[in-house]
Amino acid sequence: MDTGRDLLLRSRLLLLALALALGGALGCRAGKTFPWVLAAGSMAMLLRAGGRGRREWGWVLPALLLFYAGFFIGWHGESRLEGRRGEAGWACLEGNVEPGNAGGSGEEAFLFRVERAKGCPFASPGDLYLLRVGEGGRYPEWGYRLEVEGYLHIFSRPGGRVVGSLRAEKYRQLGSIGHPLLRFAVFLRRNWEGLAGALPGREAALLGGILLGDYRRLELRDLVALRGSGLIHLCAASGLHVGILAAGLLWLSGKLGLSRRMAVLLQVPLLALYALMAGLSVPILRASTVLVLAGAAFLLGRDFDFLAAAGAAVMVLFLHQVDLASSPSFQLSLAAALGVVLLRPPLGKLLGSDGSRFLDLLVTSLAAQAAAAPFLLHHFGEFPLLAPMSNLLVLPVLPLLMGFTMFSLVLSALGVPGASLPLAVAAPMTRWILKVAGVFSSARWSLVRIYPFSLAWITVYFPLLLAALLGRGRVRRWAGMVLVALLSLLLACGLQLNLPAVGGDEGVRLAFLDVGQGDACLIQTPEGVNLLVDGGKDPSVLERKLRSRDVRHLDAVLVSHPEEDHAGGLEGALRACSVGLVLHPPLRGKEGHRFFSLAADMGVPVREMKRGDGLEVGGVRVEALGPDPAWDGDVAANDRSLVLRMEAGGGSFLFTGDVEEEGLHGLLREPVPRCDLLKVPHHGGYAEGLEELLRALRPRLAVISVGAGNPYGHPSPLTLRALQRQGCAVCRTDLGGDIVIRVVEGGFRVQTSREETSLTGNGLPGVGGERDISLPRRIPASACPLEGDPFRPGGSHRRESSNPLDGERNGHAGAAADLAA
Repeated sequence: MDTGRDLLLRSRLLLLALALALGGALGCRAGKTFPWVLAAGSMAMLLRAGGRGRREWGWVLPALLLFYAGFFIGWHGESRLEGRRGEAGWACLEGNVEPGNAGGSGEEAFLFRVERAKGCPFASPGDLYLLRVGEGGRYPEWGYRLEVEGYLHIFSRPGGRVVGSLRAEKYRQLGSIGHPLLRFAVFLRRNWEGLAGALPGREAALLGGILLGDYRRLELRDLVALRGSGLIHLCAASGLHVGILAAGLLWLSGKLGLSRRMAVLLQVPLLALYALMAGLSVPILRASTVLVLAGAAFLLGRDFDFLAAAGAAVMVLFLHQVDLASSPSFQLSLAAALGVVLLRPPLGKLLGSDGSRFLDLLVTSLAAQAAAAPFLLHHFGEFPLLAPMSNLLVLPVLPLLMGFTMFSLVLSALGVPGASLPLAVAAPMTRWILKVAGVFSSARWSLVRIYPFSLAWITVYFPLLLAALLGRGRVRRWAGMVLVALLSLLLACGLQLNLPAVGGDEGVRLAFLDVGQGDACLIQTPEGVNLLVDGGKDPSVLERKLRSRDVRHLDAVLVSHPEEDHAGGLEGALRACSVGLVLHPPLRGKEGHRFFSLAADMGVPVREMKRGDGLEVGGVRVEALGPDPAWDGDVAANDRSLVLRMEAGGGSFLFTGDVEEEGLHGLLREPVPRCDLLKVPHHGGYAEGLEELLRALRPRLAVISVGAGNPYGHPSPLTLRALQRQGCAVCRTDLGGDIVIRVVEGGFRVQTSREETSLTGNGLPGVGGERDISLPRRIPASACPLEGDPFRPGGSHRRESSNPLDGERNGHAGAAADLAA
């Protein structure tokens, strides 16, 4: 086993490469990272001074120079976008479609490199955009040269290779890149599309993910199950896949009687072909570079050092992507590879795995997971605790699965009849992987969830881990004890134990989430009830918001109406937590939303709700005041929004969706009970009937969920004046960010996440932070009784407070009864 000094000497090239990559990542965010630049220089000087005369510290000053070189390269690249961030408009561009699996789950998108911009002042040659083609359009292929007309938006946030989004209204193919290897890779991908049609959808999607690293076609329930079980890396086209492919090529070469040198030479073009097929992903490029260097060392008769090869691979990747160090895929793949190389020997010695293949595989998985866990927690807020066991059951079948799939692909490329027959052998293996994923993700304690997980913890964790496994004597013992204490603390904080609430009663809490120009409100009670009304338009934003509040189960999701700014982000709720029930207003004709079908696929009950229906969850009572079930499709979708009156903790709240003039008049045809808090309709837009509704409701507090700088002029000055005339305090998400309202004795306590003007009206101070609003009245819970049988028209949907162990949970076909997202 290496001593710390030997390890430092062997790691010099890797440390130099990481300094270059870190400088590039910080340079891309130069405006926010200048203190880090000064800190890096000071730290380097201290290390060099402390290690004066020692050979192992000679890398410090070169690393500092490389860090600053990377910083300058990143800053220079980012400065090209200065003055263009946030710009949007119509563009006509010429460029190439580059290899890459772009876009999110269930979405087709492409990487488009601009060569020429025609009459678009904020587009520039060399920019890389995410290209989306409208529904029904023919998808371009990698290597196409295109002329694209469409709507271009330059991202406001710095960092990342992709700097904007281009939605094509039309495009014209000008030609294709003549690179033969890329054309052959595209040909093989096209053949795979034909082969996949012979398999059921779920199995074909998983095989596509394993073979090509393209998880976009995975069903959401399978994606959640793979994440929860720690098997999602199978669909990442990582170094594991490259290693299996290289080992298979060596085995096949031996069977064909080829020399080892010939086999190594053949690996280079075949690995390059596979890298192109998989979209030149970061893990594939890193692993392929390391294997090519290993082959070169073999051919030249030199010793091979993985750490030095990894350093060379990082430098190659830096040329491909300047902000490499900030990429989650790079961090996870490099950490896992280093974990296997550095941590596996001491872990194996500790667990006595010599001579046991079972224990050796378990130790390998443990080493990779131990190194990758902090980055999983930092980026995704969760770590699958059972990942070593699930990998132990799945990894033995992965080489066979890839072998049969590759064999089928080769037969198809050669035009051999019956090329899909090997897939019939691979299909049971994919079902086995899905089964294991479903079972292991269903355990309520399978995930450690901590969000946010600071980078500061990572800087503490890795030195402790290395000292505990590679150190000696007293250093090793103390590091081991501190590491065990730290891990025990993380497990206690992060395990999903669903313990009953103890301590003081914080009261009912409503969090109006800042999701831009959209609506999303999370209602939570001390008894553990969680309800979500709408979810904005961006799934990643909602997922992050729910994780940051440690929401692991939603008793019900209520969708006011199926428009993108209300339902578009709800897929994030299915990713972040389990869901007990989905309710939506009556839908007409082709109305609907992808979220409803995704929820149904995951076994979540999806029900219609209309005027007169009710829901009772624990101590929360909900009644639908609209829409009128007699309304037909001639009424606009906004006016057919669910209007929900909610009572909890002694307060009453009214959620009005996007109702406008017709919906408001329909609501006022019958007496409307007063409410303490009003979610203002349609992001603060004004409609005839709003003032009459305010007089009937007499709310003490109103919340406007609206995006900053939206093009619709929301909220309307007429709406703000109407609220002011009623003496109503107003909170706005565009000014205050997330708005958290607690029901306390005698009123509300309002807290906003931004230190900006966010609470106005009724003489209340208008500065973000925390404010109390008193209520002169209380509406008794009996003011609006809910009677009737569950799930009946005009009845009350009664549901007990849903502990994730009880009641209906997210189903998984053929596996466990639920999915812990």
